[in-house]
Amino acid sequence: MSRLLAILVMVFLLILACASKPASMPQGHPPAAATALPSATSAPSSEVRGLLHLRAKHRPGEKASSVRVTVKNIQVQKAGAPEGSDWFTVIKEAKTFDLVGLEQGEEVLGGKLLAEGMYSRVQLDLVSVRVTLKGQEKPAKVVTERLREVRPFDIDMGSVIILTLDFDVAKSLVFAESGEIQFNPVVRLLVRREPPG
Repeated sequence: MSRLLAILVMVFLLILACASKPASMPQGHPPAAATALPSATSAPSSEVRGLLHLRAKHRPGEKASSVRVTVKNIQVQKAGAPEGSDWFTVIKEAKTFDLVGLEQGEEVLGGKLLAEGMYSRVQLDLVSVRVTLKGQEKPAKVVTERLREVRPFDIDMGSVIILTLDFDVAKSLVFAESGEIQFNPVVRLLVRREPPG
């Protein structure tokens, strides 16, 4: 009888010991904490993108009632990149906008998602400029065919960066006595950040 009691006690103790041990994990499967999804900051920089918008600003004109500028190949360059490298095209096709508006405002030219990082320069090709004076439209001679501006801005995940080309119309237009109109662009690049949405 005492032997049977001893065996029952041993079985009971074995059951208690097994119940208190944590279940073993099958090999090849890490614990749940190790399989957590990577955070956004751990993604490679080439996958983290922010939105860049390009706009042109309207200004009231003094002499001209309209200054229609056509540009193309709008590009931005990564900061610290060697000359001639790391240029990213934001808008390739030609875009025409009027620098003179009845009200001051901004005209959206387009946008693109870019990899995160610091960018330092913007360049574009000036295709043509047409100026309206006293109801008559005339072509202006473009003095500088490629415009390049240095203005650092930072792209990060989920950001919306707005770059605005702010031309000084009065200083950009030169009226010769011969009647020729020249367009020598005087422009500031304005940068602001807006929440997405």
